[in-house]
Amino acid sequence: MRRLDIRSRYALPLLSCRVDTRLSRRRLLQAGAAGAAGAALLPAAGCSSDDADATDGSELNVLVLIVDSLRPDHVGAYGSPQIRTPNIDGLANRGLRFSRAFPEAMVTVPARRSIFSSRRIFPFRDWKPNPEIGTSPGWLPIDDPQETFTTALKDAGYWTAHVSDNPFLAFMKAFEPFRETFHEWRTIVGQSGFRNPPESVPLDEVNHWLPPFLRDERYIPGMRKYLANTGEGRDEEETCAARVYKEARDILDDARRRQPFALTVDCFDPHEPWSTPRKYLDMYGDPNYSGTEVGVTPYGFAQNFTPEQFRRMHAAYAGEVTMTDHWLGHFLDRFHELGLHENTVIVLLSDHGFLLGERGFTGKVPSQLHPELAQVPFIVVHPDNRAAGEVSQHFASTHDVGPTVLSLVGIDPPGWMGGTDLSVLMDGGTPSEKREFHYGGMYNRFFIRTDDWVLIGDNQGNERTLCDLRVDPHEFTNVVKQNPRVSDELYQTVLDAAGGPLPYYE
Repeated sequence: MRRLDIRSRYALPLLSCRVDTRLSRRRLLQAGAAGAAGAALLPAAGCSSDDADATDGSELNVLVLIVDSLRPDHVGAYGSPQIRTPNIDGLANRGLRFSRAFPEAMVTVPARRSIFSSRRIFPFRDWKPNPEIGTSPGWLPIDDPQETFTTALKDAGYWTAHVSDNPFLAFMKAFEPFRETFHEWRTIVGQSGFRNPPESVPLDEVNHWLPPFLRDERYIPGMRKYLANTGEGRDEEETCAARVYKEARDILDDARRRQPFALTVDCFDPHEPWSTPRKYLDMYGDPNYSGTEVGVTPYGFAQNFTPEQFRRMHAAYAGEVTMTDHWLGHFLDRFHELGLHENTVIVLLSDHGFLLGERGFTGKVPSQLHPELAQVPFIVVHPDNRAAGEVSQHFASTHDVGPTVLSLVGIDPPGWMGGTDLSVLMDGGTPSEKREFHYGGMYNRFFIRTDDWVLIGDNQGNERTLCDLRVDPHEFTNVVKQNPRVSDELYQTVLDAAGGPLPYYE
């Protein structure tokens, strides 16, 4: 089966004997201060072994793990022991875990624009539809591919690499300038592209993964293509998660030789469609079940699902989470074998969650910016296990990744970055932006959160939902009619923070 491997024209050849002209920021400053004697600090030319070719450990590497559509309430370390995620839990036990991480811009593409650019993307001012990416507000290419946290690391002498099956960033021409900023980029076919002809999957097999009310011209072709690309739910090694993390594992030897490195691994699982292998389904569902599986859901009202289908939906998602964690562990095993955990800063986060019938909805529904959809896991690990196992209630967000990572490796974040350095929390400090509230949004909808309240509404201020977190921590009761002053004050806070009225697109 053919694997698409897209490598940037900037990829460096592997040489057993080479001159390494990279200088760390710290060593460059030392050389400058030493004057003529600083020449002694320059790397020497010559042949070397892998061990000698690696840095001396004074420079920290960077590993950013993006796991798409991952809900924190489906991660063991976030208080969900019934869900098996031992590898993510291991990272949480070694690092600082944020219990209130909410992406400022959602969903898939806006979130990644926020992560990589380290800027606020919401509200989506001056947005115009992109013919390739789509007609959803905020769905645009990265504004300036030369101003991302990965290019900042590259400019500081880091070897940068990216592995992903993301159907937008990894495949679309609109993101080609972004892909070309990396020394090496590897695209994994699965959600997009073709590994096997879709028609090779029998229609009966497609229907097995689709509830009867979804067997139409919209869902059948997509599920058929997905099953053809991912082993039809039978071969676990053909799943997207397995192939993404195996490819990332394979790149580690290169990364080790080219330290300091900045590797990002963006896995689209557990994003739907789902063709969860049976052993994972049986962890969370009835082992004797023989009916139709729920491999996809509509984005909207969930009234067509039966109670049994809801149970299979939950089993499918939980199984996908555990399978993704398993293959992440496959990657991390090699990472530890090479000793890279000893000098690498690690960040793990997601871009959004997914509604599994909560509040009467499935999928990603803009009016439902509650934790099931709008909260994500966010974990920062320092190689010296700083703040290991600790939990922060600071409002963390996607645009904080860049300044946090750069600060942890000793690089001053550039002025164009707009996020907050969260690393100070690992030493008991206070971020420069304390964030007594946090706001963001999806499409034409906004949210604002404080310690006591959450307000969700459309950008024009209509259709508001207000929840009092002091008595309703799960956000089930709308008390906007009883608290009009609080609602108005919170909405005005969003407008002030965003610099004026929020755009609304028809």
